[in-house]
Amino acid sequence: MRTLTTDEFLDELRRRGALHLGRVSFRNNRSTIWSLTQKGKALNLHDAYRCSPPALLDAFAVIASEGGVTTPEGQAAGRRVHEWPELQRAVEEARCEHESSLRAAGGSTHCCATPAQRRYFRSVYWYFNRTRFGGILPDDVPVRLSSRMNSALGHMLPGGEEDERYVVEIALNVDLMLEGNGAERVDTLLHEMAHAADYLVNGKRDHGPSWRQWASRVGCTPETLYDRPVHRRPVRSAAVDRVPPLPTVLQARRD
Repeated sequence: MRTLTTDEFLDELRRRGALHLGRVSFRNNRSTIWSLTQKGKALNLHDAYRCSPPALLDAFAVIASEGGVTTPEGQAAGRRVHEWPELQRAVEEARCEHESSLRAAGGSTHCCATPAQRRYFRSVYWYFNRTRFGGILPDDVPVRLSSRMNSALGHMLPGGEEDERYVVEIALNVDLMLEGNGAERVDTLLHEMAHAADYLVNGKRDHGPSWRQWASRVGCTPETLYDRPVHRRPVRSAAVDRVPPLPTVLQARRD
């Protein structure tokens, strides 16, 4: 499979009609697989996409031409680039490396949540664990907020081996705390909790049949998370301290 340079990748997309695009860059990270910056003129990609086949280049040309995934065609392109098997393998390797470094550092990681936001997620996680998952998930799984995610809305970081599996963390994009993102916030949390259950019970780390069964059982959308049209911070460096109201059933539970 041919490996493309940044200039070659840019030429391929411009040849496919993404004439507004002026720069492509590659980065090796765990969660942000692609993002458009500089008013749609710069496309930042996970390093795995250097080996994109023609069908994936077609999809990125659609995303770059539209400036995101706001139309059905763009959303289909978003799913195609997110579900590419080579990307999934590369992200899994990056997350395993992160798990090793996290354990070596004593478990600390970046979290931009306020104390009130942490209390919110402890309550909501506790509630969903008991009402949707039958209480099978550990109560102490960290749920953190990240201000560094762009296209990704969340991830579940697995840890351990076959006979000693555990969940290192569930991380969510802080943009999900913005007003108007309530449905996506709940769906993303359930999505990642379903990954946790699938990993702990079935030993699976992907969006395969066992994960889709969990997703259907707990009521989240049984598809991969990609750059959905959620409300975003207009300034990426801006802090988000909003705490959504708890479900009525949890109003009296303060922990």
